[in-house]
Amino acid sequence: MNNEPLEREPMNNEPMPNGRCKLHGGKSTGPRTPEGLERSRRANWKHGHFSREAKAERSLLRAAILALRDLRDS
Repeated sequence: MNNEPLEREPMNNEPMPNGRCKLHGGKSTGPRTPEGLERSRRANWKHGHFSREAKAERSLLRAAILALRDLRDS
């Protein structure tokens, strides 16, 4: 067996529109457009427990419960 390294030719693939190689172009830099950012945000949506709307609803419910307790105790 020969222990010499193989000589490899450079890749002949055309780069992608962003100038990067399709195979070795590096990691994604993420979405840039508002539409892409929104799509990314929705793709990561799990349950909505900590969404702005859910927090506001829980806050109103807590305030109502405290008001009822005050009425009951007075």
